[in-house]
Amino acid sequence: MTETANAKTRTSGSWVEVSLRRIVNNVAAIRQRIGEKCGIIAVVKADAYGHGAGPVARCLRSSGITSFATATIEEAIEVRQAVNDSSILVLTGCDSGQEPGFRQHDLTASVFEKGRVPDAKIELKVDSGMGRLGVALSDAPALLADLDNRLVGVYSQFASSDGDDDFTRTQLRAFLAATRLAKCRRHIANSAGLRFPDAHLDAVRPGLALYGIAPCPAVSDIQPALSWKTRVLSLRSLSPGQSVGYGRTFLVSRPSLIAVLPVGYADGYSRAFSNKGQVRIRGRLAPVVGRVSMDLISVDVTGVPGVSHGDEVTLLEADPDSPISARALARAIDTIPYEIVTSIGRRVERVYLKR
Repeated sequence: MTETANAKTRTSGSWVEVSLRRIVNNVAAIRQRIGEKCGIIAVVKADAYGHGAGPVARCLRSSGITSFATATIEEAIEVRQAVNDSSILVLTGCDSGQEPGFRQHDLTASVFEKGRVPDAKIELKVDSGMGRLGVALSDAPALLADLDNRLVGVYSQFASSDGDDDFTRTQLRAFLAATRLAKCRRHIANSAGLRFPDAHLDAVRPGLALYGIAPCPAVSDIQPALSWKTRVLSLRSLSPGQSVGYGRTFLVSRPSLIAVLPVGYADGYSRAFSNKGQVRIRGRLAPVVGRVSMDLISVDVTGVPGVSHGDEVTLLEADPDSPISARALARAIDTIPYEIVTSIGRRVERVYLKR
């Protein structure tokens, strides 16, 4: 991982460029929404949504954030190595035998079932309507009383705050009622939940919004921080009737120039982009042709003048209106932006820009 980008010296097949300044600006945009008294719990699970947990956590800490959340203890330890003076909540809790690790690294475990309370710092999760993890609403008051001296927080998870306003408000009312006697911090709002001022409570828990990808149209005062790039590895001139890639799913219909790029599904570029994706090269869009393979993809650059070996190619652009933004790519293969960015693999180099 490097702090500045010089694409010509990249050693990996592809790399992502992460704008730390945009992350800082996104934090400021969130802060403007919630005010100074409300805390921010930065969700940095899944390698900070593909952006790189350690450098992103340090950036967020320098922006004044002192609370983080991860999915697993392993992720939490990685974040702890980057920030040593902040709270870290592990959302999937503490499994049997993990208590020493939680205590050693000063981590907080989510408690979401009665009778499974580890010997560590804890936050209680209440199921207000997600139907996944969390104690029942009816059990929450008694558990809050029983665990009072040990709890550092109580929280819940919105199920559809990006679209279902009525159900979101129903969840909020239920959570507030069940936790009205809580003496610890309360939080429920995720990135889309930022649009509900009544849900800000003691803290909010943004994930996607930190990285500048709007969870819904109402939360759009942010900018994407990540772009993904590679270079032309090889150029092939093919004649009509020749095929490209495994399974011969693309047949050339005209004399064509095909650029081979050193990135594939092992890097997180989904196989679903086979004959569907597009990239930008020399300022123009070029379609992915043939199947995405483990380490390579092919694009038709016949209509792009002057393409040569080593040309920079953009796979994902940090522009919310781009046809190859995270949201646009997700739409092309019927998924969500979360999956696009969190799928970017560890062998893809992360380059951190201060601009």
